[in-house]
Amino acid sequence: MTPPSETGAGPLLTFGVFADAHYAPTTYADRYCAGSIDKLAACVETFNARRLSLAVSLGDVVDGCGSVDEGLAYLAEFGETFARFRGERRVVLGNHDLETFTKQQFLENCGVEGAKAYGSFDHGGVHFAVLDGNCHQDGTDFAAGDYDWADSWVAEEQVEWLAEDLASAVGRPVVVLCHECLDQPEDEPPDPHVVRNHQQVRVVIENAGNVAAVFQGHCHPGRHCAVSGIPYITLAAMCVGPGLESNAFAIVSIGEDAITIEGFGRQESFGTRD
Repeated sequence: MTPPSETGAGPLLTFGVFADAHYAPTTYADRYCAGSIDKLAACVETFNARRLSLAVSLGDVVDGCGSVDEGLAYLAEFGETFARFRGERRVVLGNHDLETFTKQQFLENCGVEGAKAYGSFDHGGVHFAVLDGNCHQDGTDFAAGDYDWADSWVAEEQVEWLAEDLASAVGRPVVVLCHECLDQPEDEPPDPHVVRNHQQVRVVIENAGNVAAVFQGHCHPGRHCAVSGIPYITLAAMCVGPGLESNAFAIVSIGEDAITIEGFGRQESFGTRD
C-alpha cells in the first residue's frame, strides 16, 4: 500500500481508538485501574484537539467493581468523561465489562446512546462491523462473572450476520471491531486471548474481500500482524502502568490503500501496505 501522504490524497477517515481502560478502584499486577479516568480525559482532549469525528473504545471499559451500584457509579464516570469527546462515540463490549453486569446493564449504562453488543454503522465512507466475542460455546451470553476469558466465542448467529453485513457493504472499505482477538497463527499454540472459533470468523472476513483491517483489544501488550493480507491490529491497554506517561491510545487514518496508526504513550506507531 502507498501511504496517503505519498499519493497526495487525504485519508477517507481518521478516527480515535483505545482499549482496556479497566476503570475501577483497584490496582493489581501492572493494572492501575483507578488512573484510567485521567488517561481517558487526556485521550479525549487529544482527539478533540485533532478534530476527530469518531472515537472507539475496544472494550473492558470497567473492571470488577464489587456491587452493581458501585459498578454503575464507575461506569457513569467513565461515560461522562468519554462524552467530552465532540464527535460520534462507539463502545465495543469486553469481558471485564461483564464481571459485574449483564450485557443489557452495561449497554444501557455505558454512556453511549444506542450501544449494542454487535452490529454495524457507517462513518466517513467506512463501514464498521462490531463483533461480540463474549459468548459461551453454546452461544449464550457471558454475564455478571459467568465467563471464562480464555474460552470465548463469537456466537453462530453473529457469524451468519457478519457474512450478510459484509456482503451488503458494497463499494465501502470495512473495519471490523472486536474486543477479543481473531489472529491466531495456525502454527502456534492456542492463544487464550483469541476467540475459539477464530477460523470460522476469519473465513467470513477473508471471503468478503472488502475488509481493510480488524481492530482488537484484550491482549494488553498490543500487537499487529497480517493474516491472508488483512491487518489485525491489537491496541495496547490503557490501564497498564501508572501515570499519564503510561497512557495508550491511537489515531487511525484509513486511506484508499493504506492504514496508518499514530500511537500515543505506550501505543506503537506503524503503517500497513499491500
